[in-house]
Amino acid sequence: MTTSSSSVWRRSVPKDAPPEPFKHLIDRYQHREQLVTCTCGWQGSSLDSAPDGWKAHLLEVRGPSR
Repeated sequence: MTTSSSSVWRRSVPKDAPPEPFKHLIDRYQHREQLVTCTCGWQGSSLDSAPDGWKAHLLEVRGPSR
C-alpha cells in the first residue's frame, strides 16, 4: 500500500493488471433513515424485509446465491 500527500491509503496495482469487475457495494449508509446507497447509484431501504431493500437489489443485479 502507498500513501499520497493527503494520507489516503491506496492499494498498489501492477500497471498490466486487468481492471477489476464492478461490484455492488454499500457506498453510504444512513442509519436514522435506514437508507442505503449503492456504488451504482441505487438507493433503497436497509431493512431486510423491505421489498425494495438492499437484499432485493443484490438479488436483482447478482442473481440467486450459489
